[in-house]
Amino acid sequence: MERKTLLLINPANQLRPGFHINRATRNQPLSLGILAALTPPGWKIKILDENFRTFRYYPADLVGITAFTSTAPRAYEIAALYREKGVPVVMGGIHASMVPEESMQYVDCVVQGEAEPVWEKVLADFESGNLQRLYVGHYAREIRQPKPRRDLFHPGYICAGIQTTRGCPMNCSFCSVSAFNGRQYRFRPVEEVLDELEEIPQKYFFFVDDNIIGQSRESKERAKVLFEGILRRGIKKYWISQSSINFADDEELLDLAYRSGCRMIFLGIEAETEGALGEANKNLNLKRGTDAYRDVFRTIHRHKIGVIAGLIFGWDSDNPESIRRRAAFALKCGADSFQTSVLTPLPGTDLFRRASEDRRMLYTRFPEDWQRYDFFEPTLQHPQLTPEELDIHIRKALRTIFSPRQILLRHLRTAWNTRSFTSTLILGLNYWHYRNIFLFGKNRQKD
Repeated sequence: MERKTLLLINPANQLRPGFHINRATRNQPLSLGILAALTPPGWKIKILDENFRTFRYYPADLVGITAFTSTAPRAYEIAALYREKGVPVVMGGIHASMVPEESMQYVDCVVQGEAEPVWEKVLADFESGNLQRLYVGHYAREIRQPKPRRDLFHPGYICAGIQTTRGCPMNCSFCSVSAFNGRQYRFRPVEEVLDELEEIPQKYFFFVDDNIIGQSRESKERAKVLFEGILRRGIKKYWISQSSINFADDEELLDLAYRSGCRMIFLGIEAETEGALGEANKNLNLKRGTDAYRDVFRTIHRHKIGVIAGLIFGWDSDNPESIRRRAAFALKCGADSFQTSVLTPLPGTDLFRRASEDRRMLYTRFPEDWQRYDFFEPTLQHPQLTPEELDIHIRKALRTIFSPRQILLRHLRTAWNTRSFTSTLILGLNYWHYRNIFLFGKNRQKD
């Protein structure tokens, strides 16, 4: 009997390239690799990844598409091509999970939430001709996922991705992680993670966890066990991840992180004022106080690890002067690189709920306008500034933060602060990549 073909698609935003500009900032579609691993061996599986090449029609019996909010219009566009030919389309990912009613208008089936508990049934129902409109994947306390089919990923990825935890209790106003993965940390067995790390071909990998060490004692001890396991097995790779400012609280953890390969950590600073942090519901930063940032960065630097600080512009409390001050703060705070964004209301967030209730969304011709919700332009009506004024002031701030002179100075400071050639090289390239993304990615069409 001829094998059926499952086509898995990772769409890209067609309005502007954003993180697709640089190979180094492209992330592997882990969810598609997991789906491929969950699929029985009787299927032929192919991944079409627009991170590297524009979609071209490929024959299939069943199509699976994942999408962020900004890539949802492209996902619907591709889905229409297959549905016109009678090929069923299943859609999952964070956007479809947050707005399943919308997605069901454009695809045959939506997987809401995590796919591991339901994918076997999706395939069985498809083969029996009884595909349902909605499947809901409920949380399990321990994450039991197979190793992603990395052989299906495009070979051009510089940095591999791996996930060890899901969920976050913080519930920041602009973040949909808690709505998608729950408000409790859930863990993969450490030995399974280590087995997967040993098989990753890339020299660099990204722990895609939203907070690699978490907030609880349990999650921090578990992170230490993971780092110790990397050392015990002799896995000699470099890694980056994301955390909160409590990453600097434990010297033993920092030492283990560096020795296990950590050279760069992303910290969500978001802002330097109490007003903006209050809007963000960034309670940990508020409790510590913004004066703590410099000490946090210095502590991390002592362990030869560089810091990327996340900054958001466009809070209700922002005005031209506060935006200018945030750029000045960036240059003085001691971070090595910056990932900046414009405050964006994404479905599933408290920010989106309030913006919808108050009719503050600037672009509401959905689903087409979702492509604008990519953190590059104002999508909220600001109480003090027009969208054009806000955009002008943010662009001025970004030109300050990402000026070539500042990149060079930051590069030299990173070398001095970390005394690590690898950390300095990675952070310097990272800073330049972000300059390309945030200054030139907004208005460039994807090649």
